[in-house]
Amino acid sequence: MLPKPTPMSFGANRDSWRPMKSKLALIAIPLDIRGGAETILNLVARALASRPDWDVEIGFLGGQIAGEVAGSHQYGIRRSYGIGGGKAMSEVLLASRLIRHRYDLVFSSHARVNSFLAAARSVGVLRSRRLVTRESTVLLDRFKGPRALAYRALYAAYGSQDMVVAQTSYMNERLHHVLPRRAIAKLCTLPNPVDEDLIVKMSSETLPDDDAKMFSHRPQIVWCGRLIEVKRPTIAIDVLAEVRRRTGEDYELTIVGSGPLEAELRARAGNLDLASRVNLLGQRDNPFPLFRASRAGMLTSATEGFPNVLLEMMACRIPGIVTTPCAGDLDKLSGLEISAGFGASEIADALMKVIRGSNRSALYGKTLSERSPGRFADMLLGAPWSYPGGQR
Repeated sequence: MLPKPTPMSFGANRDSWRPMKSKLALIAIPLDIRGGAETILNLVARALASRPDWDVEIGFLGGQIAGEVAGSHQYGIRRSYGIGGGKAMSEVLLASRLIRHRYDLVFSSHARVNSFLAAARSVGVLRSRRLVTRESTVLLDRFKGPRALAYRALYAAYGSQDMVVAQTSYMNERLHHVLPRRAIAKLCTLPNPVDEDLIVKMSSETLPDDDAKMFSHRPQIVWCGRLIEVKRPTIAIDVLAEVRRRTGEDYELTIVGSGPLEAELRARAGNLDLASRVNLLGQRDNPFPLFRASRAGMLTSATEGFPNVLLEMMACRIPGIVTTPCAGDLDKLSGLEISAGFGASEIADALMKVIRGSNRSALYGKTLSERSPGRFADMLLGAPWSYPGGQR
């Protein structure tokens, strides 16, 4: 394992760590946290850093408020930090740092960062051979009113990018209604990558004794994500109750994640007399051993840009995985069971199919093999279009 680099200020002492390298990439992220967009950005950083002719810097807008993203130091990736909490308007502080350097690739995946980088490139503050931005979610499906107007204002600055990436065909279609014409010409659909080899390696780690004991008692249904309204974790408990009622079997629900709905989840489990069958494990840096040990995986979201956790569950070879129809192109994931709707009964119907059916994990291989981080990075760099599921 390589020694961890000393965190530095954004763009500091750059020449001291660029020997024998010819290309420089900047991956811009608001905060050092784990999330769907952050996962993709880190996958791209690792894919580029593995190439001998690339130097890669992950530039966080905010200060160092969390530990390092697991594994990034192993690939020689530099990490730099701004100041504060990385909230709205913190991207403006990038200007004085960007103007001193020239990049070969700049990549980001948060709308306000995307907007700032596009505007900065338009006026010459950002100098990069290639600017690629990715959309993290279908924002105007999630937000209405003043917040939707604010996002429309951010989109108005788009256009100087070389590529604007939508995760699904549905997201692509929705973006046609909000992006300026000059940005629509750059819009393409590029399915999310997954690092299957890394996930398999991480999933093979031994479960802690308490987890191993818990999982040995009863079959587990695993749910993973932030405990927020759009993810609808509360309905997962209702689904558990319905499946237990229908099967008469003693299933448990393991919820991995943290967020403001934790107290509500505990109350809901108590009201349904399921407190001893709902395991709230909080945030885990490595949830994959839990996935590997589960009988089924479940996603209950109302809407998603694209739920990366489904790909992670597939890589862990969970025997059956169920999701709501919360994003486009889910039907392209081999072996996945999509519920007919968003209600607890409809999700339970889908879950019953995978519980009573055969192990589907052998079906996941095609999807996983098509979504390597290296191929994804090639597309960002403008390689000929060969990525499965991608479209211009």
